Amino acid sequence: MKQSMIITLVLIGGLLVGGTVFALYKALAPAANIAQVPQEETPTEVVEALDPTISVGVIRSKVKDNTVVLSVIGLGGKVRSIAYELSYTSQGIVQGVTTKPVDVTGKDTFVRDDIYLGTCSKNVCRPHTGVKSVSVVLEFTNVSGGKSQFSKEYDF
Repeated sequence: MKQSMIITLVLIGGLLVGGTVFALYKALAPAANIAQVPQEETPTEVVEALDPTISVGVIRSKVKDNTVVLSVIGLGGKVRSIAYELSYTSQGIVQGVTTKPVDVTGKDTFVRDDIYLGTCSKNVCRPHTGVKSVSVVLEFTNVSGGKSQFSKEYDF
């Protein structure tokens, strides 16, 4: 009985030592055996400076409640499209309005006079109250495909 117990203890000890050596070998083995996965380069988009002849304005509408007017002048036919994002805080919650690019090819001005600061559903609109300023980000795409950006905060 003693002999079988000694053999069992020796086998268990051997397994523990062998397992420890194997684990250390795997942990400390050189990383050269690991296949390197090539990293894809993230394409970078060059954003050009905005043409200084272009002027942007945002004001509260004088005829429509809770509405702002976005105007861009001086495009001079050099801009193909404009996309915009307006964000503002109402009652402590950040709200916003975004668009897909709007075609302005050949135009000198771009005006949106119906940007509603609120939520509409099933023809029922609820204004967002307490708006004190609007942050605007515009992305311009020129006729050759180059992009430029404009951002500014307008206080009311």
